[in-house]
Amino acid sequence: MSDILITGGAGSFGRMLAGMLREKGHTLRIFDLPSCNYDHYKGWENTSLHRGDILDPASLKSALSGADLVYHLAAILPPASELNRERTFRINVDGTRVLLDTCAAMASPPDIIFTSSVHVYGDTSASVKPIGPEDPPNPDDWYAESKVAAEEVLFSTPLNFINLRISGVVIPAFLDPPEPWAFQENQRIELICLKDLSHAMAALPGKSEAFGQTLILAGGKTWQVTGKEYVMRWARIMDIPMAEMHFLDHPGWFNWYDTAESQRLLNYQNTSLDDFFHELDQAVQEALA
Repeated sequence: MSDILITGGAGSFGRMLAGMLREKGHTLRIFDLPSCNYDHYKGWENTSLHRGDILDPASLKSALSGADLVYHLAAILPPASELNRERTFRINVDGTRVLLDTCAAMASPPDIIFTSSVHVYGDTSASVKPIGPEDPPNPDDWYAESKVAAEEVLFSTPLNFINLRISGVVIPAFLDPPEPWAFQENQRIELICLKDLSHAMAALPGKSEAFGQTLILAGGKTWQVTGKEYVMRWARIMDIPMAEMHFLDHPGWFNWYDTAESQRLLNYQNTSLDDFFHELDQAVQEALA
């Protein structure tokens, strides 16, 4: 079993990932800002809480002491990332650099699992084949630019790492539609449900073959649809007319992806698109009951 630090561990994804790692018997360290709510972790055995700043080497050093694996989740995400470029780069790029430098200075540095995004590819609508890890980044907003810059910091580190480019994450919950949806009607999209993403992430400890690689995490072939196909099914369950759904007037950063290697290593694509919409329908019925 591993001794694992999760940066950004007080967030919703950090909590879900921590729960799955806990079930596997790992020792956990949760690192996040002092202002975050840590109530979720009350009563957890083999779990320590570390309140600090990703830009502060001293608080990181204390949290890292004795850890052998780090999940680096802490980041400014869209849409907040597009409000202030300087802040986005400070957290997403400088924060990554401070973390990796602090790890590299340790006598026994931990391995790193870095969470990037398929957002880094930008507009790939001209591509015929699914987008793979070997395709070059082409960022077209501040968030994507910051993730590309953070990846460059990662690739230059002497540490052992895995770089994960994660697709858009969805949950089966009763939610308002985005305004607009982040893709065009006829655009190829391949999302991933939070449950499968968490399973993939929790399967990484001990997967030595995955280290040194860039892996794409996405839903798999059943999730490879057009924007309109996905939204029509979503809107039908939500009982919202398609006329009220709005799409981008230019290609977003979604596409279909080559996930053969990540699926081979992690066996995480367990929820088909039909399964997801069944879970969504159940969630909506329960919310309206």
